[in-house]
Amino acid sequence: MTYGRARLCLGITGVGSLVSFSAIALALNLPGKWLESQPGLGLQGFLQLLAVTGAFIIWLTPFDFLGGYLLPQKFNKSTEAIDGWLRRYLTAVIQQGLLFVSFGSIIVFVGQKFGVLGGLIVVSLFMLACFLGRNRIMLNRKFKSEASSEKLLDAISMIQTWQIYVPRTVIVEHVDVGFTGGVIGFGKDAKIVIPRAWLAFGTEQLATAIARRAVAVSNGSYTRGLILAFLWNLAGFSLSALLTGANLASVAGLVTVLCGFTLWSFFGLLILPTVSRTASLRVDEELVERGMPFDLISRTASSMDRLQDNEPERPGAIETIFHPVPSVNGRKRNQPVKGFAAWNVARTTLFFSWACLGVLSRSVHCNVGRPELWLMLPTD
Repeated sequence: MTYGRARLCLGITGVGSLVSFSAIALALNLPGKWLESQPGLGLQGFLQLLAVTGAFIIWLTPFDFLGGYLLPQKFNKSTEAIDGWLRRYLTAVIQQGLLFVSFGSIIVFVGQKFGVLGGLIVVSLFMLACFLGRNRIMLNRKFKSEASSEKLLDAISMIQTWQIYVPRTVIVEHVDVGFTGGVIGFGKDAKIVIPRAWLAFGTEQLATAIARRAVAVSNGSYTRGLILAFLWNLAGFSLSALLTGANLASVAGLVTVLCGFTLWSFFGLLILPTVSRTASLRVDEELVERGMPFDLISRTASSMDRLQDNEPERPGAIETIFHPVPSVNGRKRNQPVKGFAAWNVARTTLFFSWACLGVLSRSVHCNVGRPELWLMLPTD
């Protein structure tokens, strides 16, 4: 079994277990039977919220160990010692757990006073806070080196020969070899983030990798991805409250909504990858139209893939459902790309779901057990 296929099986099992439990909990009304249903958040309700968060952490622990430590070691994707991974992992788990408890407490407090509408406003603000917080964290991890600056300038100069505007580009430090960076910020303040590992690429390939993100920003696909991810989560949280009939004024009501939201997030995992792949293929088309050789695009995608799952070819059904980034061989097309395109929307939606206490946000195959990829999931 390949590394990519092993991770996929692990992700399917982890996500499937969480979705199955959420469906059963809704069908049997377990939150209403087990948790505090009285409005407000007293000591008992707060302790129950802590317990629910703790149960989520414990549930994912074996999946995290397999996906974050054991599989990367087995397939030579990491040489990090167990104590180093464990230290990073526990730090990230505690931080996310505290964030979830804080978000949940505030949602219940506001929900008691202003109902579901108040909760939706709070969730919207939390998504904005997650977005801004991630931007700040990435900028604080900037890698500084005179040699890297020179190589980056050479790559940007090459991109400009293709008549592509390049936003400010930042190189960041990382431990996980599969960290890909992405794009942060919005509008004129958008910035491209690339991992230090990409400095090992040749200048042409580095330029191609950066140019792909520059095009996604300039053609509006990145912005569409942000907006759609925001609206997708907000719609899912709203529908979960509406269809379950639960309010947000109690811990039982909040957890009921979260179970419904888990099913909504799973639905997004099935359909949004196609939107993301379409955006990636549209970027390929635009680069070719600007004079970039397709062979260079393919070779760059191959270099990036070797740092991640090393799976250049996948069965069509598996790629359609599980992979928002096209495989290397899947980029070869004889016909124009059709369909709605929003760059990286599938995985941006998962990150934004932190604001909704989304339990699938770090249990998918690409980032389970890999704390650096919880904030910024892999993209192309």
